[in-house]
Amino acid sequence: MQLALEKVAAWAGDWCVTINREKTTATLFTLSAKATPGKLTLGDTPLKFEDQQTYLGVTYDKRMTWKQHIMNAEGKTRRKLNIMRKLAGSHWGANEKILKTVYQGIVRPHLEYGSSSWATAAKTHQQALDKVQNQALRIIMGAMKSTPIQKMEQVTGIPPLSKRRDCKTMVQATKYQCTHDHPMSDRLKKMSLGRLKRSSFALEARALQKKHQTEMPELVEPPSFSLDAPPWEDRQGNLDIQTSVPYLTTKDEQSNATKKALTLAMLEERYPQEAWIRVYTDGSATEAVKNGGAGVYVQYPSGERQAEGIPTGLHCTNYRAEVQALIHAAYTINDRVNHDNQVVFLTDALSVLQAMTSSKLPQLEHALHNIKSLRTVLQWIPSHCGVQGNEEADRMAKLGAEDEQENNPVSLTEMKTIIKSLHRTPQPQDSYHLLSRPQQVVIFRLRTGHNRLNQHLHGKLHVVPSPMCSCGEAEQDTAHILRDCRSHQVLREEIWPLPESLHNKLYGPVAALQRTTNYISRSGLQV
Repeated sequence: MQLALEKVAAWAGDWCVTINREKTTATLFTLSAKATPGKLTLGDTPLKFEDQQTYLGVTYDKRMTWKQHIMNAEGKTRRKLNIMRKLAGSHWGANEKILKTVYQGIVRPHLEYGSSSWATAAKTHQQALDKVQNQALRIIMGAMKSTPIQKMEQVTGIPPLSKRRDCKTMVQATKYQCTHDHPMSDRLKKMSLGRLKRSSFALEARALQKKHQTEMPELVEPPSFSLDAPPWEDRQGNLDIQTSVPYLTTKDEQSNATKKALTLAMLEERYPQEAWIRVYTDGSATEAVKNGGAGVYVQYPSGERQAEGIPTGLHCTNYRAEVQALIHAAYTINDRVNHDNQVVFLTDALSVLQAMTSSKLPQLEHALHNIKSLRTVLQWIPSHCGVQGNEEADRMAKLGAEDEQENNPVSLTEMKTIIKSLHRTPQPQDSYHLLSRPQQVVIFRLRTGHNRLNQHLHGKLHVVPSPMCSCGEAEQDTAHILRDCRSHQVLREEIWPLPESLHNKLYGPVAALQRTTNYISRSGLQV
């Protein structure tokens, strides 16, 4: 280390660079309580030794316990929770969607920064960050302190931090394994010595990979880089990429009938069937990550039709299936095209066309380069709006996905997608999310049973002497006040003149949930 410091000082002197020697410190990383640091000097200045260092926002302590880094992250995020508290209360403020966005945007990044590095931290330290998320979930839901964490995670669609840390660890390990000249690549392949009674990144990563072994591909292609110019630069501009349809928005503001009409009008105007070869392509994958299929449907000016579906691999994303569909289509029509033909490839994969404009798909570029046509166009069209060619290509893609699949290697990008899909939390589809903040709080507390009704206050919190309702007939819980309590019978009959199930009152459409919150408000009950 002293030799390295001397070289640094010599380099700084040669290039007239001044090093702040007062801010230059050293740390001895060791598990030994007896080890003492030696003397290090930078020029004539002895270096001061410290127990911890902060590098790129991550704090390293001398025993690599990560305690200080986690404590710093916890402190930052607890202060930022105050922003969420200022935005909403139990009876006012921003709804669950806005609060969730604030949490994911300004709070959670601090809880996860560098998590693949400190994956080996003690569980007790990591749990300190988990408690911050739990507190944020209560603010988002307007929930009482006793509410189960899993219920809040389920309604918000926010996964546990431990699940996200596992995902990041697996992604980082995959990067190391794909980069064969990286020192960690060999470390992950070799068995650990087991000399120390503590975990390591390699152990954590191997345990996670073993847990998901049956769901992950066996082969990952090493990353490749190409410095070649795009093939179409030598073709005098006969390849055109169009990522929009006139008067059609990419959002769901227009009906399928409108999308279809605008698309067909564009096809007749730009690519009339008597003058163009129309090639519809589509890709499909089960759960977006496995059993891929590519579909091709070709309409020739002569009136001939050609359809084909092929499997694209056991481990295949929707994106890969879309790319393979275009590549297969290009080779399929190659023998049928001459210099007098014009060809348009019609696909609903906007991300593929955007990647093409950035020269990120060399295989597809090569396939299109081989087409000897007068003009070749890649045109985006909307999906599932009733355009016949697109629907046929989609049907062929699904048929291709049902064929026998090979255990294909995947790229690093696809591997990341597969890993994230293994740790993905389903996003709930519930009318609850369309309510206002006060209504959301009432419905959530009624659903969970963790509320201010006597049954919960007595049984869980022990703050009232009895769980009985004021009517004296039964314990005061959600089912009783919404269905049976005679003290509010007149109000119930006014709001629900026809019989309605308890499930519909709590989990029904927006109008049903609003009737329930109106009933609670008018009854004077505090939930």
